[in-house]
Amino acid sequence: MIDRSFTEIHELERGFAQVYRDRLAPRLDDLQRARSSAMRRTLIEIGLLVVIALIGIVALNRVTEEWQGPILFAEILLFAGGFMLVQRRSRGWRDRMFAIIMPEITDFIGNLSYSARGPGKVFCEPFQRNRLIDNGNHTRLEHHVTGTRRGTPFEVVQANIERTSRRSRNVVFKGLLLKVRAPYAIPHKILIARDHGDGFNQIAELFTFGYRRSNERVVFPDETFEARFAVYCADADLARNTITPGLARALITIDDEIGGKGRGEALTAAFDGEWFYMAIPRNEELLALPSILSPGIDIEAAIHGVFADITRLQRVIDRLHGN
Repeated sequence: MIDRSFTEIHELERGFAQVYRDRLAPRLDDLQRARSSAMRRTLIEIGLLVVIALIGIVALNRVTEEWQGPILFAEILLFAGGFMLVQRRSRGWRDRMFAIIMPEITDFIGNLSYSARGPGKVFCEPFQRNRLIDNGNHTRLEHHVTGTRRGTPFEVVQANIERTSRRSRNVVFKGLLLKVRAPYAIPHKILIARDHGDGFNQIAELFTFGYRRSNERVVFPDETFEARFAVYCADADLARNTITPGLARALITIDDEIGGKGRGEALTAAFDGEWFYMAIPRNEELLALPSILSPGIDIEAAIHGVFADITRLQRVIDRLHGN
């Protein structure tokens, strides 16, 4: 049975404990029982795969009179079949969990709507046009949250973009894509990229097909921001007036929280016309839930994570509009 107590950690969660106790917990109890049943079925099916693999080993051995080939076949069968079974059951259970939890959270916060299905691939175009994310031939967008914050419309979606071929499969981008209405129409594009150091910045320009070369780098008085990010714009004063000290600190904070801290993958952002775009790379999903075979599920921790994500987005929107 799901624990009906909920400890309110974030300011945004204030009052949610009653919603969790009265509305969420009873429905999660039913879903937890369904998960236990699905877990038993999955284990039985994996057991059947083991039996089929053993029979296959014996049958192939009689034909080939060797063990190495049949054992390799059995290993591939067990790995591929078991992985597909667990993935299919886990995704079905997570989708049902999302359908219960997310509407309660968005209704509680207000001015938000949630869809498990993502928008069309056209949503990614401005992020790719501004070189915030790379192109891939396989794009999955899900967990689409739309809403307004103090009258400012925004959208956020979980994205997983891959470049696949017959021999390889590479993750181009995995994380959150945020789109927020800018406080005013920006006449010149402003790119906020990772600072790699002078030499490596030039190499990075090669991979962006010279996108940054037509614009000078804008220097900011905030040394921490300047050491972390490289800002490019044709109008330096416009960039400094748009990226306020509050917004700069908010970007640093989010970068720290996702593990950037000046190393590896980091958030990137851009002002383009009437919109502000930000790509936040991370491995965790919007509502991080473990495999269906995990012995315990910490629902409360997952819900805290959603509130933390929305708090970060609100912080960016507030700083973007000078609050």
